[in-house]
Amino acid sequence: MTHIIRRVKDADPKEITCGTMRNLTTEKDSKDFDFIHVTITGPTKKHYHKKLTEVYFVLKGTIIVELDDEIKHLEVGDMIMIFPNTNHKAWKTSKENAEILVVCCPPWTEEDEILVE
Repeated sequence: MTHIIRRVKDADPKEITCGTMRNLTTEKDSKDFDFIHVTITGPTKKHYHKKLTEVYFVLKGTIIVELDDEIKHLEVGDMIMIFPNTNHKAWKTSKENAEILVVCCPPWTEEDEILVE
């Protein structure tokens, strides 16, 4: 295989605490990382990951990310890398939904997401 093309509109939506996620990759594509499109319609619950590092890249709108006790404001074109064992949550800053591309390394699993609140 030389490449993979995926379209957000073709990916199955899954409702999550902050909105909707659409996996753009599968375990068959890569065991090293994951690409996920997230539409943020509300706040996430504070959580951390034991193993994975997450990268958020803002595609649309603006978001606030709470990291332990720090607040970061992100807008279109901004990226943040969140390392394992960092308590975090994110939410949109306006009425308009925000969209982010999330890259997880290793791939996201439910078992690795630990809720704090």
